Amino acid sequence: IINFCYLFYSRSKEIVKKYFWLFLLLIVIGMGFTLYQIINREIDYQATITFLLKDDEAGSAQTNFADPLSTFLLSRSTIQTINIDRVAEIIYSQKLLSIVFFNKCIINGKEDYLINHFLSNYYGNNDSYFKSYRGLNGLDRSQYRVFNNVSSIIKRNIKIDQTKSGAFVLKLTTVNEELSKISTELLYQNISNFYIDKTTEQAQRNYVFLRNRLDSIRNMLYSSEYQVANFEDRSRNLLLVTARVPQIRQQRNTIFYETIYGEVLKSFESSKVTLNNITPVFQILQRPYYPLDAITRSKLIIVLISSVIIFFVSLLTLILLYLKIYEWPKYRHLFKFDKDVSS
Repeated sequence: IINFCYLFYSRSKEIVKKYFWLFLLLIVIGMGFTLYQIINREIDYQATITFLLKDDEAGSAQTNFADPLSTFLLSRSTIQTINIDRVAEIIYSQKLLSIVFFNKCIINGKEDYLINHFLSNYYGNNDSYFKSYRGLNGLDRSQYRVFNNVSSIIKRNIKIDQTKSGAFVLKLTTVNEELSKISTELLYQNISNFYIDKTTEQAQRNYVFLRNRLDSIRNMLYSSEYQVANFEDRSRNLLLVTARVPQIRQQRNTIFYETIYGEVLKSFESSKVTLNNITPVFQILQRPYYPLDAITRSKLIIVLISSVIIFFVSLLTLILLYLKIYEWPKYRHLFKFDKDVSS
């Protein structure tokens, strides 16, 4: 190897002189490619949403989450202690992305699913690939593969950070200005809805149950009061004591319903306070507005990358020429075959 390197180095100057035109052509082609990359630099557009997430610590003891996802992602905390990794876990989750992708929106004057807009901008597919959506279970193998490909695109281009003050900064970069802005807004909207739904899931069920129970008891109370009044109107105090037993029972039922109604009403009001206390509050500090920030690759980076490519292509060409001129003649006879082969 050392001998080969020495011979290669000593003879490379002769090769360069002899094939100077070839190396000059490689340099000219490389310079042209570099110039083309600089002129036709891709422009990406970055949309940014900054928001606060206020989560009441006092409600933590009053709510028990029904599923492990809620417990893992949405622990009770104050705004200073909310874990950004848990928010990121929600953003990158398949469930959230499926909700975001299959929202219909208007981009470049065309209304379609967001995922179809991604396919149009990144793969040039201007036809609506997804005509309808009935959940991820309703996708066939090819559709699910496309969904995963688009998911990987958006995951690579999402960035979520948290400032020292506790505010979250969500950034999304795509090749289309409208696509960046609308996708970022849909992400934020569905993150907030998902977070709130999971945080208040059990309390919401309690609230609905007590509300329905309260309505039912109220109807029974009103019915019982009406029956007592109707009985008194019909009897006009002319009935014997034994005949008034149904009225006495109905009055007792009315008192019972009044007591139950008061207890359920207190529980219902308490559940409203609890639900209000534990409901997270999302507050937007900064929305994306047109024109968005345009991001282009640095000219210096393009030049450096092109220079490295030109260097290695030239080096490879030099090695191949050396092997052809000085090494190939030594082994060429091994690849010659006698043309006269007896049949």
